[in-house]
Amino acid sequence: MSGQLRALKNRIRGVESTQKITKAMEMVAAAKLKRFQKLREQTTPYMQSLEGVLTRLLATDLPLENPLLEIREEKEVALLVITSDTGLCGSHNNGLFEEAQKFLRTRSQPPLLIGVGKQGVNALLRAGSTWHKAFMDTKSSQLESVITETSSLIETLFTEKKVDAVYTVYSHATGRSVFRPTTEKLLPFHLAKNTGLSFETSSPYIMEPSREALFARLVPLVFEAKVRMIFMESMIAEHMARMNAMYQATENAKELIDTLVLLRNKIR
Repeated sequence: MSGQLRALKNRIRGVESTQKITKAMEMVAAAKLKRFQKLREQTTPYMQSLEGVLTRLLATDLPLENPLLEIREEKEVALLVITSDTGLCGSHNNGLFEEAQKFLRTRSQPPLLIGVGKQGVNALLRAGSTWHKAFMDTKSSQLESVITETSSLIETLFTEKKVDAVYTVYSHATGRSVFRPTTEKLLPFHLAKNTGLSFETSSPYIMEPSREALFARLVPLVFEAKVRMIFMESMIAEHMARMNAMYQATENAKELIDTLVLLRNKIR
């Protein structure tokens, strides 16, 4: 009897230790989530301003062309898959892996794969895929350089006609706190004329340099800003999923402790 009681006490202490770890991980995920939400809030006005200037240009009837807008037959495509480097975030990475697999099954030719995040890279490697470029174990201080390098890489692949289209699989926000795995087309870049703007597009604008030169510089900037927003959404989704998973693990540990304490009291 005393041996059974001792084993129960040891198990309770073990579960309590686990509970402390999951609670700490929940708090860390919450802090990181808040940081990336703030970054997204700071990035949004910049992207909206770029799109506003670009929309003014699109409101004119002048022919505006850019290599990122070129529509070609999709013989070769690239796929950017954004997952997390670490686990313990529920079904977050599994959903993205399944979304990527779904896309791969629809292609007659294997896409050129670009991966961000160890979880997705390793999962698709085990499934038999090969990577053109993979970014893994990215630290917070390295995130900006990864975003810039990824944006530049897929832009170069498209403009040099090594691929005819670029898609991405990432966690897209469908609500304030709701994210789901999504496949989205990045290139050729689509520019929509927004007719619901508050400013007068018919007013004459003096632009320096020329309208064409400004358009040529704006399209890559807007494209890079869009890629950055996709990364921000992915980071927010990851930390939100991890925070929820660790909260649930903490609650489960609490329930298990209550059950073990009740059993210990009965044995006494």
